[in-house]
This record gives sequence, C-alpha cells and structure tokens, in this order.
Amino acid sequence: MSTFTKLIGLALTAMVALTPSARAQGTDVKFILDFISLGRHAPWYVALGKGYYKDEGLNVTILPSKGTADAIRSVVTGIAEIGFIDIPSLVASGSAAGNVKIVAVNYQKPPYCVFSLDPGANITQPKQLAGLEFGSSTSSFLPRIMQAFMEMNGVDSKTLKVVNIDGSARVPMLAARKVASVDQFIMSEPAIRRAVTDATPKCLFLGDFGLDIYSNSIGTTEEFLTKHPDVVKKFVRASLRGWQYALAHPEEAAQIQVQYVKALNPEIIAEEVKILKRIAVTPEVEKNGFGTVSLDTMKRTVDFMNKNVEIAGEKLTAEQIYRPGFLPETPVLPQ
Repeated sequence: MSTFTKLIGLALTAMVALTPSARAQGTDVKFILDFISLGRHAPWYVALGKGYYKDEGLNVTILPSKGTADAIRSVVTGIAEIGFIDIPSLVASGSAAGNVKIVAVNYQKPPYCVFSLDPGANITQPKQLAGLEFGSSTSSFLPRIMQAFMEMNGVDSKTLKVVNIDGSARVPMLAARKVASVDQFIMSEPAIRRAVTDATPKCLFLGDFGLDIYSNSIGTTEEFLTKHPDVVKKFVRASLRGWQYALAHPEEAAQIQVQYVKALNPEIIAEEVKILKRIAVTPEVEKNGFGTVSLDTMKRTVDFMNKNVEIAGEKLTAEQIYRPGFLPETPVLPQ
C-alpha cells in the first residue's frame, strides 16, 4: 500500500470537534471541508487553534466530507451552516444548489493539475495533451474542463483518452505506470512525490495556460445569511486571518493542524501550505485582501461551466450565487 493511500485511509477517520471543556459561551458553527482533512486545509485549523474564531464569539467545529458534492449537500441540508464550496461544482449542480451563496473566494486560481512523470509522459505544455491517457472520473466534470482547456489552447479535445479511476487509486496507478497521467489538485504534489520514488512528478497547472476561473470559497445558504449575517461576517473575518497567518508561517501552521488531525505528516502539511500561495495570493489579493471577489471573474467562472459542463436543472448566474458585503471592512492582506 502506498504512502498516499495510507494517508487517505487514516485521514478518513479524522473528525475535528472541540471538547466540552474547551468550548466557551458563543455561537456554534459547523464548517464542512471540501474533502477529508489534508494539509491544504491548515488555514482553517490555524483560525481554530490560534483562537481567531473564539475572538469573534464563535464555537467552530470543522468537519471533513467525502468531496465537493457532499460539502454542498451538507450545507443545503443544514448538516453544516457554512462550507468550503467549490464554485465550479456549485454551478454544475444547477438549481439543486441554487440556495448556496458564495461570500468569499479562497482559491483565486483553479487548483487543477495534470500530473505525469519524468521519465514518462512528462506533460509540460498543453499541446502534449493530444492523445493523452488521462486518469480521472467519467462521472466528474473535470474531464470536461480539461477538454475545454484543450480547445482554448488549440488542441483537439476529442483525442483525450479518459480512464475512469477512483480518486484514491489514481496516484498509486500513476506510480505503477498503469496510467500516463492523472488529475489532482496542485497541492497534492508533496504526497505524489513521496509515493513515486523512481521519477519526478510534473504538474501541468491549468492556471498557467489561460484557465482563469475561481474555485473553492466560503459558502452558506440564503436563509443562514438572512438570519445570521453577523455570524457569517465574523466567520469570514476569523477564517481569513487564519489564511493570512498560515501562509506566512507554514511550519507553525502544520504543527497546529496535527494537534487536531494527528494522522497527517507535518512536513507534507507545510509543503502543501506553501503551494497554496500559488492559488490563493494574486495581485488582486495583495491589493484587496484574502477572500476578495471580482464579479467579472465570477461571471467568467459561471459562464465557463455553463458552456462546457452538463448542468443539473436550471443554470445559475453569477448574481444568483454571489453575495457581496461579507468581507472584512479592513482587508486581511498577505503578510
């Protein structure tokens, strides 16, 4: 069993909750991640461990999920009040998730990578995607994003050979040379590097070649926003402070996270946090602070998904899913 697979297996058992003795008087908020707890999620645990939520009068519990669809469903059904919501997944859900509203964007660039190996397919340019064997999921929208990305870069998308592989099996199959490439988030590189001992992982980062859309963000329901606007503002402010501190102090962030998710390797956490800067800190963030949202980019994200991915139910618009006014009055700027 590979290191990556063991990590996934261990992390699936990790649940984070404050003990009763540690809970102060305040408003309880359940926050659900987009997946199991991994190093990329350290900023949320920093906000918890450094007491930023407590400073705002919030008792926050961080919950893992089975994936983006599960996170959206949990927010819609009230299992969690607030979630780490992937905007492309939200748009792909159509009217079924139209009640979820985005209030702050964390992944200013999409985290999508095509990982290959050197020696091996060694994919470093979009033109090399022609005829590529690509390990993904036929039930996911990511192959459609990849094909749209290929057309954007003048590559015939019909030549992409999508191989249906379960998420936990993709890296082991890449390491065993049973597939030429796989889709993974850019933050997966440290774990992939440890799983592949006889080659160098190569990431074709779609954000470097024209894919300019938003991804994971803070989202909640229209009802919760209406009933508890101050709670949402406090959660956003505390969370963005966690992002600010974690990205400036990745090693300390790792030590904080392993207090809550002991299955994780602090070295991998720190490496993932350093990679987060690539998708979380942009010129717009340096100017306007973490969480900043451009309506133009939001529209571009929604239009890209509506055009290239089959939508469940009625299509959503940027105006339907974005709610301005919940970012801190004093921007939380990168350190």
